[in-house]
Amino acid sequence: MATEYQILEDMAMTDYADNVADLASWSYNCDHPTPFTLFLDIIGWSDEEMGEPMFDLRKCGSTFGYLEIGKLAAALTQYSDRPHDVADWIDQLMGADGFEYEEEDDE
Repeated sequence: MATEYQILEDMAMTDYADNVADLASWSYNCDHPTPFTLFLDIIGWSDEEMGEPMFDLRKCGSTFGYLEIGKLAAALTQYSDRPHDVADWIDQLMGADGFEYEEEDDE
């Protein structure tokens, strides 16, 4: 099975989800909740696969700057163009060896 980094690198070379891969990769620089977890919530992946959202929308304004919002917008545009292909790639990424997401701490 491929690692998450291999999957991200491979997807960054495609023409249909390079922005999604960029958002996922950029999110490694962010504390949880990340722009990628919001992306997963918006497209419904979190609810379908985990049964609940990963992002608390009350924290959105204080969490993201213009760069993160731009990357999120670009990823959502690619998802809207090829939702099934992007969703299949996300399934691969989330099932990759070594992939872990941080759960938000209850406050």
